[in-house]
Amino acid sequence: MTKKKYYQLTEIFTPSQPANYTFVERTTINKRLKRALNTLGKQIIIYGYSGAGKTTLLTNKLKEEKIDSITTRCMSGMTLADIVKDAFNQLEVYYVSQKDLTKGGKLGGSLSASYFGVKASLSSELNENDKVSTKKAVELPITPQTLAKFIGESSKLWVLEDYHKVRAEDKVLLAQIMKVFMDSSVDYPKLKIVAIGAVNTAREVIQFDSEMKNRISEIEVPLMDNESLQEILTSGEKYLNITFPEIILNKIVAYSSGLPAVTHQLALLVCESNKIFSTNKDSRPTKIDVKSFDEALDEYLEENSDTFKSVFETATRIIHKRKNENPTDILNAILISNKENITFHEVKENFILNDKNYKGNNLKKYLDELTTTNRAEIIRFNKDSNTYYFSNPFIKAYCQCAIRNNVKTEFNPSKLLKEFRNTLNNELEIARKAFLRDFEE
Repeated sequence: MTKKKYYQLTEIFTPSQPANYTFVERTTINKRLKRALNTLGKQIIIYGYSGAGKTTLLTNKLKEEKIDSITTRCMSGMTLADIVKDAFNQLEVYYVSQKDLTKGGKLGGSLSASYFGVKASLSSELNENDKVSTKKAVELPITPQTLAKFIGESSKLWVLEDYHKVRAEDKVLLAQIMKVFMDSSVDYPKLKIVAIGAVNTAREVIQFDSEMKNRISEIEVPLMDNESLQEILTSGEKYLNITFPEIILNKIVAYSSGLPAVTHQLALLVCESNKIFSTNKDSRPTKIDVKSFDEALDEYLEENSDTFKSVFETATRIIHKRKNENPTDILNAILISNKENITFHEVKENFILNDKNYKGNNLKKYLDELTTTNRAEIIRFNKDSNTYYFSNPFIKAYCQCAIRNNVKTEFNPSKLLKEFRNTLNNELEIARKAFLRDFEE
């Protein structure tokens, strides 16, 4: 990476884009990903919570290994045909539909099949009177084998962002395409698919095609530890020639709850609050004002209030109303414990307090559902301690306010936001203490 003397704030703290200058190496994961990228035929699934740094990890590793790629960003409702068409549009694959050559005219393509070619590699020697008509290859019937050949000839790999949003019926076909890509890697060594998705994404691929069990490298990108989150901030300090007070460093790390995307967002807002928009040119670092964190936090809440609302509504929507165990009931059972982490049995006991006849036969199923993208990952599960916890203090505070006020789809945003800010003070203090406890350990 070419070193510069001055940097823009938006280059250093990038909440909506892969981190570049402030990329933090995670040794074990980087080693596994590098091995998978260099293993012929190995298809790759990168999975983890939203905002945990999956795309940043892949982007930096591809740059380091000098591997070219095309990226398809999957969206809800996209069909397999849409996904394939997107890849072809990026490759700019054309075929010659009509060719009128005068004597001496010559047209050639680098691909072996006579009816298609890649636009970038198409070479021609034509007389001025020659006429050639081309059409995009997406108009031709495309088989998995042909798709593999097109992408293989481009010497690129295919990245599927947000793979978990692909429809179930199309995931079956994509699993089969992965198998074809693996077989085609004999002819095209760089050919592979890298699917980036939410927790359990890898399990879905194997579920749809059991033959892929030993042909996929499943790489989990866990939540970032406190030390790594702090490294993002200290790295940013060097590039911008600034100094974060220790109390602000600790707060940003604690409130990020393992998500580097939140770290970047809060750091960006703190810098803006201090009117830092590029590298400080003074000989001494500019010291960030301690009081500016509250201003940045208020801005973060205002900016993300719709996001918190959307997460809550997605998590609590009711498809089939139940006597107990509705999403809101479960969230409330977690909240009334007033604990940072809670076990399944503790959640069950809270239900029993209101209904002595409660059995809870399906509680585990519905509790785990709240950890999925279908429920906006509002809850997370810690495998080591077998406990559940809210994805971050902001979401927890919002849930407390929303449930307390019985929020439906309509509410007074300013009133709720004010109460949310007051409730959040308590949650942030809990998060701060949790951070200090982890830091000491």
